[in-house]
Amino acid sequence: MANHKLALKENVEGNFFVDTTCIDCGACRHFSPENFGALGGYSYVHKQPENEAEILTSKQALLACPVGCIGTTEKTELKSAINSLPRKMAENIFINGFNHENSFGAHSYFIRSEDGNWLADSPRFTKHLVKKFEELGGIKYIWLSHRDDVADAKKYAEHFGAKRIIHKFDSKAQPDAEIILEDDDFTSFKNARIFYVPGHTKGHLTLLWKDKFLFTGDHFAWLTSKKMFGSFRTACWYSWEEQIKSVERLKVCEKVEHVFPGHGMWGEVGTGKFPEVIEKAVNWMISVK
Repeated sequence: MANHKLALKENVEGNFFVDTTCIDCGACRHFSPENFGALGGYSYVHKQPENEAEILTSKQALLACPVGCIGTTEKTELKSAINSLPRKMAENIFINGFNHENSFGAHSYFIRSEDGNWLADSPRFTKHLVKKFEELGGIKYIWLSHRDDVADAKKYAEHFGAKRIIHKFDSKAQPDAEIILEDDDFTSFKNARIFYVPGHTKGHLTLLWKDKFLFTGDHFAWLTSKKMFGSFRTACWYSWEEQIKSVERLKVCEKVEHVFPGHGMWGEVGTGKFPEVIEKAVNWMISVK
């Protein structure tokens, strides 16, 4: 629970606040960029919500916070916001909210499919999400981008009888995963292609869904400060050189229109523009080696 006595002094006065236990995961800034901003190691409320839409997204940000550092000074109804999660992002794509502290607040996603639903990385295991996933038809596969963002994947796998997918180089995080990939290129499922993209970690993966939706874990995201897509230079735990090569290989995903990362902001790409996006990102990554 957030503590108003620990509220950051930079918060704009009003109902919502962020306290000093913030871990700067950025989740609140992604769910509600109109109301939450970055403050050199923290997030803070830079504008109080002014309409119903902003109130809802601010509540979603509160629920997504992995450490409970967002609070309200007044008694605030949250049921409507809880029921709004998972939040629809695109065709049969939902962001779950309820981000997990163990994955440093990384986002996770639910993909609805007639051939069996997918979970892309894992949120907290909550009764609400379990019920929602059941209503949506359960979970067939749990794709895990890398070792850092597995969170409560095992609990969801056990509850739904789902198969977890992870690369062998990061499999210590889920040693009993049902599917451990060993290929160094890509693996195909119906509607999905999984690419091996070492860099952030040695066993990092990306998931391409129906050629249009790319789930990138901590490999690639919209960099708000740069106003472009790219990778996180200061959060590369294995090899920046390998990450550059891995990003460049994603040029083959020519039809990508949406990028959904674990960390960083999601973003849309113009039709047919993804190879240009990759080229720009690679050139920048080379420049900051």
